[in-house]
Amino acid sequence: MSKIVEQYWSGVARRLQEEVDTFNKLIGHAGEQGRENELSLVRLMENLLPASVGVGSGMIIDSFGGVSKQTDIIIYSSASQPSILAQTTQAIYPVENVLMTIEVKTTLDEDELADCAAKAVKQRGLRSAAGSDAPPMMVLAYNATSMLSTVAEQLRKVEEPGRADALCVVNPGILAGASLPGSPGGNGNYAIGLAALHSLDVSGGRESKSWQRPESSERGRVALRGGIPYPVGRTSMKAADRIIGEPGRALLLFCSIILVELSKRAGLPEPTLHHYLQGPALELFDL
Repeated sequence: MSKIVEQYWSGVARRLQEEVDTFNKLIGHAGEQGRENELSLVRLMENLLPASVGVGSGMIIDSFGGVSKQTDIIIYSSASQPSILAQTTQAIYPVENVLMTIEVKTTLDEDELADCAAKAVKQRGLRSAAGSDAPPMMVLAYNATSMLSTVAEQLRKVEEPGRADALCVVNPGILAGASLPGSPGGNGNYAIGLAALHSLDVSGGRESKSWQRPESSERGRVALRGGIPYPVGRTSMKAADRIIGEPGRALLLFCSIILVELSKRAGLPEPTLHHYLQGPALELFDL
């Protein structure tokens, strides 16, 4: 992966996390916190998506009477009429125009996973008049408070109809989905992995499948590498089972998955970002 791309996305992840943490400290109302967290991701997505694709929020309907739950982010084709009712802040989108949805969570826990699962089941029940599949649902969470192994266990408990097509927890850098690049559990199986920080060779390049772990003197939840703070995750309570996550790479991989899926559904050219993610940059530590 290009050093420029790597450093840039490391900064993007830190900026997103700082926006979320700062706003949530200032505003105590959970609803306002959630909306601002959604808007932070919307701003990122709008800079990534082509002009022919729009970003909104609201509900999705089909011509058979189906209605989705309230949806945080709806990515739709703006080439045609995007919504049927848009005279208020709540828009209603026909399923035929929706390319993808994204649910945004401040902190991922079992209750939030259950909420995402209920929304996924409802959305997958929608039927397009053209007979095409319902749009995929992605989930982005900013934080996970549990151990890596606990989060993986919670994700595996979600039954298949309620699983997100792709999921990212920015801090510490968890990815999950039916097909994740670089994960041993990928290739159509439900995979869960950590975008862990690679060890570096003498030239500063990533060493394949070699992960950085905190020193015994680094006992906190953050480890500094090159002056940059990285989150420390645990797969057990043993000190040897700590591993350093790389949120910027996790977010970059998640965005790449989104763009590749949109290129398929909207007939767009293959995203150039895909070409900057090769070799070790795709690797995940399997959870």
